[in-house]
Amino acid sequence: MERKVGLIIDSTFGLTEEYVKENKITVVPLKVIIDGIEYVDGHIDPEIVVQAMHDHKEIKTSQPSPELFMQAFQEQLKDFKDVLCLTLSKTLSGTINSANLGKTLVDSEHTFVVDTGSTISGSGYIAEKMIEYFNEGHSIEEGLGYLDELLLKGSILFTVNDLNTLVKGGRLGHIQAFIGNILKIKPLLRFKQGVLDLEHKVRSMGNVFIYIVNEAKKLLEVGKVIVRIAYVDRSTEAKLLEHEIAQLGEQISVKITGVISPVVSAHIGLGGLGVYLANE
Repeated sequence: MERKVGLIIDSTFGLTEEYVKENKITVVPLKVIIDGIEYVDGHIDPEIVVQAMHDHKEIKTSQPSPELFMQAFQEQLKDFKDVLCLTLSKTLSGTINSANLGKTLVDSEHTFVVDTGSTISGSGYIAEKMIEYFNEGHSIEEGLGYLDELLLKGSILFTVNDLNTLVKGGRLGHIQAFIGNILKIKPLLRFKQGVLDLEHKVRSMGNVFIYIVNEAKKLLEVGKVIVRIAYVDRSTEAKLLEHEIAQLGEQISVKITGVISPVVSAHIGLGGLGVYLANE
């Protein structure tokens, strides 16, 4: 069945180049600025950002211009009747503002912009589900209803080495960071529908795993569970966690989506390990 709806995403979604090409998705890139030098997200080795954080270099990020989104809409409208644009959460970036301006510049009633309220593998999973849904021949109207349900289902649990990176970016309050860092604990943060909270504190990485596995078990009581793991500089831990979660049985679909986008990594900081959890 022929797809009627095109898709635009930003570069933080973490979808592979192969998947993007195969499904005719347009990716609009954000930028990372390290000591004044600009790099395009998606075209920069994530290790460069990791090393810059180790070296305490100044790292900034910037959202795409409205013109880039305008061009993306124009490109998609050549192949599809309607176009949906998904962005990372507005609480993390002003990308959605640029997308909305780009939509205005195109001036077409066939363009739609939606904030996923998520990031990393969360927004990536949402984009994959929308492609699946539209490939079944559904219209944009049906898709927007389906998307509303999808956005309510999942959340991201993640941990970092140091909460100060999140504080600098204005993502977390100073008091929470102070409490976390002074006790030398491993923080577990929950990001759900655009809201970031310090959910739990544990003493070791092993306890982080126990907590995340238990959260997955709770969801199993409802039905099938989706788990997507991404990381900044914790590839070994990601593999160990994937193995532990896979032991929970066939009702769980777990996979590692890879390295977190450099733009998001810059805001999370070193030691970042993020897990998207949702009922299917």
